[in-house]
Amino acid sequence: MLDILKKAVYAGIGATVITKEHVQNMLHEMVEQGKISRQEAEKMAEKIVEESRKEFESTTQEINQTLRDWWQKEKPVSEEDFHKLESRVKSLEVKLANLTKKVKGE
Repeated sequence: MLDILKKAVYAGIGATVITKEHVQNMLHEMVEQGKISRQEAEKMAEKIVEESRKEFESTTQEINQTLRDWWQKEKPVSEEDFHKLESRVKSLEVKLANLTKKVKGE
C-alpha cells in the first residue's frame, strides 16, 4: 500500500514539474508573440503557482486523512509485533511436533 502511495506522490510531483515548465514556456511564448505583457505573464504565473499550492495542500490533507482512516480500520501490525508472533508460532509448531511424536510413540 505504501509503495503505491509513494509512486502516486512521485508521479504527482513529476507532473507538477512538467506542468510548471510547460506553463512557463507557454507564458514566455505569449510574451514573445505580444499576446500578453511580461507583467501579465508574471501575474498569471503567480496565480497558477498559488492555485497549485492550494491544490497540493488539499490533496496532501486528503491523503493524510485517507491514511489515518486506513490505519484506524486496518490496525496494521508493527514489525516488532510481527516478529513476536512469528516466534510464538514457531515455538508452537515445535511443541505440536513433539506432542505428535509422543502420541505416535516415536
